[in-house]
Amino acid sequence: MSDLNWIYNYGFLGIRLFELPSLLMCLLLLLILGYKFKVPKKYQLVLGLHCFLPFVLNDVLFNASYMPDQFKYLRSVNDLRNGDLGLIEALTSTGNVEQASVFFALMPFPTPVSAISLGFYNTFLYIILFFVLYAKRVFTNVSIWFYLLFPSAGLYTALSLRETLIFFFMTLTIIYARESKVFKSALFIIPIYLIKFQNFFILGPIVLIYFIFNVARKGMSFTKALMIGAISLVGLLLSAPIAIPLVNFFRVAMFVEDGGDRDDISLITGAGDFVFQGLTSGFYFLSKPLPWEATSALQLIQSLENVFVLGVLFLITRQAWKKNLDKLAFWLLFMALAMSVYGLVVANYGTAVRYRYAFVVIYVLFVCADCKVDKLFPNKRILFYRQ
Repeated sequence: MSDLNWIYNYGFLGIRLFELPSLLMCLLLLLILGYKFKVPKKYQLVLGLHCFLPFVLNDVLFNASYMPDQFKYLRSVNDLRNGDLGLIEALTSTGNVEQASVFFALMPFPTPVSAISLGFYNTFLYIILFFVLYAKRVFTNVSIWFYLLFPSAGLYTALSLRETLIFFFMTLTIIYARESKVFKSALFIIPIYLIKFQNFFILGPIVLIYFIFNVARKGMSFTKALMIGAISLVGLLLSAPIAIPLVNFFRVAMFVEDGGDRDDISLITGAGDFVFQGLTSGFYFLSKPLPWEATSALQLIQSLENVFVLGVLFLITRQAWKKNLDKLAFWLLFMALAMSVYGLVVANYGTAVRYRYAFVVIYVLFVCADCKVDKLFPNKRILFYRQ
């Protein structure tokens, strides 16, 4: 493997000069697609500003080593481009870094030279996904601004991590499921299995339920959603003897991987605790870190963001409940399953924010689309107060 430290000889500005071709590619894509789809300038402006985000994250807002996984993807993509790592070897590797790096390496971008580089790859995907959603009329007035202004989405789609790949393929899987295009939906869920199998096993059953109940046309009655939830709860209880050791293993492994001490992580002690945590961990996962749990400036910002996002989710869900409860029921089931699964195994606050942002954005996008939520405060109503 070639030495990747040579870039640091060029200093702060020199490193960013090497990234200008990638920036220009993102801006050119934005201009071409913006013109083709006649997207309003205000949305193009926000996307254009997003193109500059990779420049001001790593080694500006925080040290690049704060998220060391970025360097793993940088090395793997370089190995693939240099021929030091074969395509088949990467795809069959036991680590998810190599599989995700295959998709990065296939993108038409210059070979990455720093932790900043893959942030432009992800920005490129973020822009493409915006125009797919726009062209397919998924956006509403609420969801389009949430997509563009959600801070966590802006952060993780401008870093050199795999989260944007996961978000990209998950969203496309759901888009084609809504259009009843089984083959295309199946095609886009396959990469998720390769790069993040947990999300595959969350999304797979959900998409299957979507097709079985023809949610796209009929929705899913709240009664059916409750029945599926009850069956899942029974399955959780019956699987406890087998599942508890596995869940504890992953809780410890992920906590240690994020820099924690294995002695500081609490383990699930029995079937009752397993069911209780399965029922309660979802909401905690969605909301952590709480303001009083923040131990750094970044975590404090994330906790304040959580308060705002939970408020937005409440307002969206409240309106969707009134407009189309049957279609909302399906997305509540989706969110409950995803948050509960991750809530059981993820203890680190930063990791929780990183893993959940895709699910939050997907929930907002498709609840707003299916239930026609286009205003947060219809009739100038703020919560339960009418102006």
